[in-house]
Amino acid sequence: MGLLKHLLFWPVTGPEFLIKYSIETVEDVVREELTDDQVIKEDLMALQMQLELGEIDDDEYVEREAEMMARLRDVRHWREEFGMGLSGGPVQVKRDEDPNVAEAAVGEPDAEEKVDASDKPKGGVASSEGASVELNLDWD
Repeated sequence: MGLLKHLLFWPVTGPEFLIKYSIETVEDVVREELTDDQVIKEDLMALQMQLELGEIDDDEYVEREAEMMARLRDVRHWREEFGMGLSGGPVQVKRDEDPNVAEAAVGEPDAEEKVDASDKPKGGVASSEGASVELNLDWD
């Protein structure tokens, strides 16, 4: 009965189905374009190669890199809007006017914590000095 019903009512339900299908397809393509960061990453790699080969100078590199990073922030924003996973993880860091203080939000954007820049480990970027590991094995 299901197939017969669809065939008999196709002149009535067909156009609605085709319109919904078309709109959903366009929506999927737009969502993919807004959240695809692969093209931007490839452009960043090409920009880095141009700098290393001497085709552009440092000032032009910095200017074009800032534009591409703004595009990456837009992609991240749209991924958050659509509820998609973020490649950078759940940690977001914003800078204040004071360079010694940064706000770090872990997980949810509402959970903010003040971090003093003078509390950073003295060992440098690749040093494990001042690092700690916490394990929570509670199954409750």
